[in-house]
Amino acid sequence: MNNISKEIKNDDGTIETLVITSNDNHNLDMSKTYKLANHKPKKENALVKKFKGSILGTDIGVKSGGFSNVAILATIIAVGVLCVMYFLWRF
Repeated sequence: MNNISKEIKNDDGTIETLVITSNDNHNLDMSKTYKLANHKPKKENALVKKFKGSILGTDIGVKSGGFSNVAILATIIAVGVLCVMYFLWRF
C-alpha cells in the first residue's frame, strides 16, 4: 500500500478527504487510529462567549461581517464621549 486516505470534518461541517501518496513505493501501512496532528480547540469561558456575541465584542477588523455593527458601536462611543464632555465642561 503506497497511499493513505483520511476523511477530515471541518468546523463548518464539510467533509474533505486527505490523500498522502508515496512516489518511491514506500509502504505507508499505518493503523486507522493514526493522526497527522492533534489539534484541540481552546475552551472558552461562558462570559467570554457572551461578550463576543454582544455589540462590544464583535470583530471590527478585516474579518468583520458588515459595516452596520461598526457604525452602531462608533455612534454609541461618540454619544458617550459627548455626554462625558458636556458634564465635565458644564461645571
